[in-house]
Amino acid sequence: MKKTAKGYMTVEAAFLITWTMFVFVLLIYLSFYSYDKCVLFQDAYTVCFKGSIQKDERQVIPYITAHMQEQFGKKYFGVGKVVGKVEKNGHTTSVTGECQVKVPIRQLFTMQGSAGWIIRTRAKAQIINPTKVIRKCRWVGNMISE
Repeated sequence: MKKTAKGYMTVEAAFLITWTMFVFVLLIYLSFYSYDKCVLFQDAYTVCFKGSIQKDERQVIPYITAHMQEQFGKKYFGVGKVVGKVEKNGHTTSVTGECQVKVPIRQLFTMQGSAGWIIRTRAKAQIINPTKVIRKCRWVGNMISE
């Protein structure tokens, strides 16, 4: 007696292909998340650094605020609008950037609560006046060489 069951390979293939597609889509979204997090930190630090080397210390926050959205641009994959915030504490300035990755089925694939995949990063830079630093270095160099 030989028993055969027809269709069991089809059922297994259906599960296998479904899970394979799920894994590939998840990997794509995780790579978007990683890319966006790296680019967001790079942009936040770039605008923070450019603002921190202004000649007048009072122009640091207005410069960063004016150029923040220009620096963030539209280079992010699968995220909503990038929001930035600038703070100054003594001689240090910091830029905080935040955006949210658009996930199709948020309830199943949330990483940080029910709000979805939120990317938040903070970059800091020391506020310096390059002209004063160069002048001091030249003065010290002249004092040593004499």
